[in-house]
Amino acid sequence: MLICMVCMMGGAGAQTSLPNLTRAQLDSIMNPTLHIGAEKVLRADRQSVDLGKLSEADSPVSSTFRLCNVSDVPQRISRVRTTCGCTVAVYDTMAVAPGREALVTLTYNPKNRPGTIDVDAFVYLDGNDRRPMARLSLYGEVVDSDVWSHLPQVMGALRLKRKEVCFAELPAGGKTTMRVLCANSGQKPLKLTSRILPSYAELHTEPTVIAPGEEADLVVTIDVDRLPLTSGDIRASLIVDGVGGKPSERTLYLVIKK
Repeated sequence: MLICMVCMMGGAGAQTSLPNLTRAQLDSIMNPTLHIGAEKVLRADRQSVDLGKLSEADSPVSSTFRLCNVSDVPQRISRVRTTCGCTVAVYDTMAVAPGREALVTLTYNPKNRPGTIDVDAFVYLDGNDRRPMARLSLYGEVVDSDVWSHLPQVMGALRLKRKEVCFAELPAGGKTTMRVLCANSGQKPLKLTSRILPSYAELHTEPTVIAPGEEADLVVTIDVDRLPLTSGDIRASLIVDGVGGKPSERTLYLVIKK
């Protein structure tokens, strides 16, 4: 990750080819220590902001830091470097007189970034581009916006692990079943049936009625004794009733390997 971030720095005008560096050296580039005596030059009203829990679907969130010039000479922010492309820094570019404040706003975009938020922004001043004068931080968590992401297939309000049910091994006779994890992502109970089934197939759910927000098993049962006498694999489509959508959108694909 450190190497990737160094490459990102190259795109911003830094040196693009680096000699072989140790991890400690790379870390010192990406997480530099503050300039000695930095607290006598800039003083932030806060060092970090807790963004709390965000969803991937949320809009970018901005936090503004106030940096007071506590030195006895004017100071000007030359650049602000963030440790993640997910965060953009906007800052005052005018010289700040002693006792006055400059604003730095960090905007974090949670899109496609589930997990922990841990972003730093390093503030540099004119005349001292090697060591930052302030370090500002954002932290928090981005949660997956889709609570049913583990069930990627969609049939209206019904979410499923998969739409293909494959029977790879068959007993010599009798019945055999396969289960597909599913859930009701809607606001109304679901009771699923299928009016058009091959004579050898059955379909039901356990439980029979799936309450809103609850998971269940979609159970497909095959009666081996009633299978067609063919030498090749058997393929069929099972139309699920009880959910909205066109027949093509609520079809289970059944594969029986013989």
